[in-house]
Amino acid sequence: MRILAVETSCDDTAVALLSSCGAIAERVHSQEIHEDHGGVVPELASRDHMKVLPILVNEVLQSADSSEIDVYAATAGPGLVGSLLVGLSWAKAAAWSSGKRFLGINHLAAHLHIHYCPDRPVDFPAAALIVSGGHTSIFRMDSWKSAVLLGSTRDDAAGEAFDKTAKIMGLGYPGGAFLDAAADDGDPSAVRLPSPMGDRTVPEFSFSGLKTAAKLAWEAGASVPDLSASFRRTVVDLLISKLLHQARRIRARSVLVAGGVCANSLLRKELRLECRQQGFSLFLPDRVHATDNALMVGRAAAAVLDRDPGASSPNSCNAFARWSGDLLEPLTCQ
Repeated sequence: MRILAVETSCDDTAVALLSSCGAIAERVHSQEIHEDHGGVVPELASRDHMKVLPILVNEVLQSADSSEIDVYAATAGPGLVGSLLVGLSWAKAAAWSSGKRFLGINHLAAHLHIHYCPDRPVDFPAAALIVSGGHTSIFRMDSWKSAVLLGSTRDDAAGEAFDKTAKIMGLGYPGGAFLDAAADDGDPSAVRLPSPMGDRTVPEFSFSGLKTAAKLAWEAGASVPDLSASFRRTVVDLLISKLLHQARRIRARSVLVAGGVCANSLLRKELRLECRQQGFSLFLPDRVHATDNALMVGRAAAAVLDRDPGASSPNSCNAFARWSGDLLEPLTCQ
């Protein structure tokens, strides 16, 4: 089963060709047009997707030994609707014109499915954390079919807090990686920052107050390395303490982490240490596949097809900006 997957939920254009859940070829284009604006401009993002997507598709198909496609898959949401519509419309049109099937995939479920069909299988039940620029949520997974939401952020996502704090310090955009690098030279105990909703037994987060406290510390004269290190340590401690408490509560065998923030060096280091000490099997994507990519979309589609080989989505499948509910499933349109 050969799947062509497309991801255009925000400012990364990505295409991947898979055989079942294994990658044959993939390409990602990260938009640089937003740097001068300090954030993603939706209209500019969608226009860039329209320009770049056909080029990436051609590159992926040319690098494969065959252009035969069995199923087309694309992210339907959540994300920027204008951006989503580019990839979604392209995949539906390609499927319709070739007489093939189309699958509309949930972006959040796709992030978790980067771990589908790895070298070692996930042992369920699992506690899962999606942590990115737009989402910070903990789930319980009993299988690949669905994930039950345990709690989310009440305001900013962790990645948004990283980027905006980096912007305050003049580190550039997107600033999460710059802040991570600057933190390596700082003292994480130098700047005293609050831990909003710090009770580890509560599977919810809040980062807006922490972001404000960091801004005040910066205005009071904190150095870039020390503030970066203190901010990074605070966020990482919140994420890990809450995730692993839920893992113990549900008697999880595995811990899954996905999303752009899991590229953070301290988060990766501390997760490996804590999961090893507490006996959890940890699943972390490589840094390339932590951020938005099409391989995760294709693997989510593969998981759907493995359960139901005849699965498909209708052409009426539409883009959506936000996901709500308690049960997260990979197929959004059935």
